[in-house]
Amino acid sequence: MNNLITQIPFCLNDKKGIVEVCYEKNNSVHKSGFDLLSGLNFNAEMCIGYPTMRASIKSYEGTGYYTACAWIQIITDRFFSLVKDTSPKEIVSEVDVSNNMRKREVPFFSYGYPAEIYDAPCNNLGKYARLEWIADTFLVTLPSRMNNDIISYLVGFRWGYEESEIETNRHVKILPLEVTDSTVWNGHLAMLRDNFPNWNFE
Repeated sequence: MNNLITQIPFCLNDKKGIVEVCYEKNNSVHKSGFDLLSGLNFNAEMCIGYPTMRASIKSYEGTGYYTACAWIQIITDRFFSLVKDTSPKEIVSEVDVSNNMRKREVPFFSYGYPAEIYDAPCNNLGKYARLEWIADTFLVTLPSRMNNDIISYLVGFRWGYEESEIETNRHVKILPLEVTDSTVWNGHLAMLRDNFPNWNFE
């Protein structure tokens, strides 16, 4: 997989902008920052071959407070007992936030003026033979008095990978990036509201 750049238009505070997504295969422990991660229960070199994703605001008509925004990411894991199974043994969906954010009931992967997001998943297979790891990533409004404290959808995309264990060898297939619409966001609203009841999701 070569470096894939995708540009997605959006509108925030009645001003137009473009999100740029850089999606590529992880070819370096140092470039992806895996060598910084502590407490891994596997060799960091295993990250080679998995996808990395960075999304940022390439251009935007607004400045100052106009640029406030955030990213929310939902991970869906589909676990299969056998590599060739077509029906998953287990499906797990969760909002992708750090432990500190979760303890404080904050739903954002990142936020800023404007916000960026970076992710590099690896080795989530666990006890199963095959995994479909799917991320739904959304640029959303940052709630404030400017928008009545509402978190609303701006733009979204889906990406991920499949990993499997065949005769003790790990196989990774990076899935294509797909630009999604608000129906995908709407499909996750019930979970967001259940997990983060103190926030207003539109």
